[in-house]
Amino acid sequence: MANELTFGHIPGEIITAGIYAPDGTERASGINVTEIGSTGIYTATSADIQTGDLVIFNDGTDNVGFGEYHPAGILSLDGLDSVSIAEPSGKASNFREMVIQLWRRFFGKVVLSDGQLATYKQDGATVATTQQIDETATLQTQGEAV
Repeated sequence: MANELTFGHIPGEIITAGIYAPDGTERASGINVTEIGSTGIYTATSADIQTGDLVIFNDGTDNVGFGEYHPAGILSLDGLDSVSIAEPSGKASNFREMVIQLWRRFFGKVVLSDGQLATYKQDGATVATTQQIDETATLQTQGEAV
């Protein structure tokens, strides 16, 4: 599948593009970049372009713009299945670990005993985090996980 290039410029121009590898080697030149209606938005596709390549846009006389190519990232339907589910040691420090600890809190082994809530790792024997639970006649407070 060819990769799309998009460029904004003065409407009504004839624009071409050249593609260069990061080391300066020319991959393609003279690519026609066509305007969408009279919007000043120009697009082209090229199978020659690769991530990190430099694209230079030219109006026939001058180079009028340039940029580094980075394709849009799209997560596949099963993309999250490849995310590591390795358990964090201690309190979560990033989003992936937060999701794992949330899962463990509601679907893993949890013990509340003597004013302390403990969540357990997948093995069911190793404590992952603990939280102090303070209680009065009308209020129960769960402390931050450690």
